[in-house]
Amino acid sequence: MPRITVAVPTWNGARYVGLAVRSIVEQEGVEFELLVVDDRSEDETLDVVRAVAGDRARIVVNSERLGLAGNWNRCVELADSEWVAVFHQDDLMRPGHLALQAGVIAGLSGPTAFVAGPAEAIDKAGATVDPRVIDWGIVEVKGGWYERQRMLEGRLVLEYGPGGFVRELAERNPVRCSAVTLNRSVHQAVGGFDAAWKYAVDWDYWVRAARAAGVAWVVAGERPTVAFRWHGGSETHRFRVGTLDLDEQARVVEGVLAAEGAGWADVGEVRRRAERRLARGYLGRAYQAAKAGDRALCRRALGQAWRRSPGVFGEVVRDPRLLVWLLKGALG
Repeated sequence: MPRITVAVPTWNGARYVGLAVRSIVEQEGVEFELLVVDDRSEDETLDVVRAVAGDRARIVVNSERLGLAGNWNRCVELADSEWVAVFHQDDLMRPGHLALQAGVIAGLSGPTAFVAGPAEAIDKAGATVDPRVIDWGIVEVKGGWYERQRMLEGRLVLEYGPGGFVRELAERNPVRCSAVTLNRSVHQAVGGFDAAWKYAVDWDYWVRAARAAGVAWVVAGERPTVAFRWHGGSETHRFRVGTLDLDEQARVVEGVLAAEGAGWADVGEVRRRAERRLARGYLGRAYQAAKAGDRALCRRALGQAWRRSPGVFGEVVRDPRLLVWLLKGALG
């Protein structure tokens, strides 16, 4: 069984980090290091970590603020294991998660960039969020995209060859960072997380890593082994300003389709589904802007939605309240 480093990048996370750390230190059946890399928090984050983990945690404080991508890269750089789980300060590990990940790694058939699986969404109070509201990252089991499958502890494990998992990343990002254990050598080879991205920094990395090496995906059993917290105080929520997050998602999709799409027989359908998903996102942003009285943003988001998939406006016509809000937002 391989040793794993669980690296928690922290910044002003006192509210939830204690729950996250406790869920890590209670993992059994696998040898692991707990590393906490703090990006110069201004609250009691590290006091909470010390109170929960004691001497189980190796704590490093950055000499200057590195930001989200920089701190994730620092976590991997400081890890003393080849396999690293960059686990977010708001999230929770279910019992048995690390042992399951280690078991998958032990049975890998070839060079692998990361091991991952779906993650349950929870809100700020810990209640489950419907996967129709927040994507849990459920990957459909389809033949032809993965090269090998096996059973481990009652769960199906799919192994994709280099480039194979990119097909799963063409329309959306099903990968939640806290549900990933990544290979440090592959991380270094592809240049790590790119700070030029704000919202889609993880999606961009999964694509580059999946091109370079294989990916192992653990299909959810009765319940995912990781829960990620979805709330307005998370760092990624800060980037949901204007349409930056949606624009970055569009860039990732367009990059994947340009690089790999020509080799897919169903590339046209993949593109249509991806564009429709993005159009719905822009339409939702237009609605939010209309409610906030931001006419310029509303018009810009509506324009992007129309350009990508005019068909989504049929959904607006079927919802008179949404139509009224958008008309008010766009026309004043």
